[in-house]
Amino acid sequence: MRFDAPLPKLTAALTSNQPVRIIALGSSSTQGIGASSPKACYPVKLQSELQQRFPNNIITVDNLGVGGQLATDMLPRIKKDVIPRKPTLVIWQTGVNDAMRGVALDKFRDTVVRGIDELQSNGIDVVLLDMQYFPRAEKIREFPRYLVAMRQIAQQHRIPILQRFAIMKHLITTAQFTPQQLLAADQFHPNDLTYGCLGRMMADALQSEVGNVIAQPKKKYPPETAKQAGAVATIPVH
Repeated sequence: MRFDAPLPKLTAALTSNQPVRIIALGSSSTQGIGASSPKACYPVKLQSELQQRFPNNIITVDNLGVGGQLATDMLPRIKKDVIPRKPTLVIWQTGVNDAMRGVALDKFRDTVVRGIDELQSNGIDVVLLDMQYFPRAEKIREFPRYLVAMRQIAQQHRIPILQRFAIMKHLITTAQFTPQQLLAADQFHPNDLTYGCLGRMMADALQSEVGNVIAQPKKKYPPETAKQAGAVATIPVH
């Protein structure tokens, strides 16, 4: 699991043993809806994973997920709630609520680009996290186009994206898991298993960017060849 775009601020901080603050910005699947407790959400799992891998750094992951928010709701929060915390990295999870509520794709794209520009102009690294897989997703008309739009935004702005939807769908279509095993009772939000996996996968990708030698000098595993983390399946555009 690796990213194919640089994270210079995060890399510099981790390699020089500086404190690292990561902000998880998003909606309900960042907040942790569907988890058995707040400690089971992915930002908590991510902090634990990274702290184990980089014991010489003080690593903090702030959970700024708010259930139900659109990208337009999160945009003003970047200036109000995110930038004052002076994070090294922001992981921005968005898209699912916009797609489900029929927000115009051009408006969504413009909002995300504006948010990325705001973060980068303040010297903050950005990672995009796309939507979770859930059975009803493929019945939403614009859902595939949202996934493609997020990939395109990441490519154009030279920032990493973790393609959560593709990963989850791959696990289901290859019969490794069922939707019931990966989702909460509402068959929409992730459950503890999926939140835990997401925390580990995100940590794997971030660690790969910095280099396995720094975190685990006794074990060297070559990164898997994938253009972006989660690039396991193509998503058709209808």
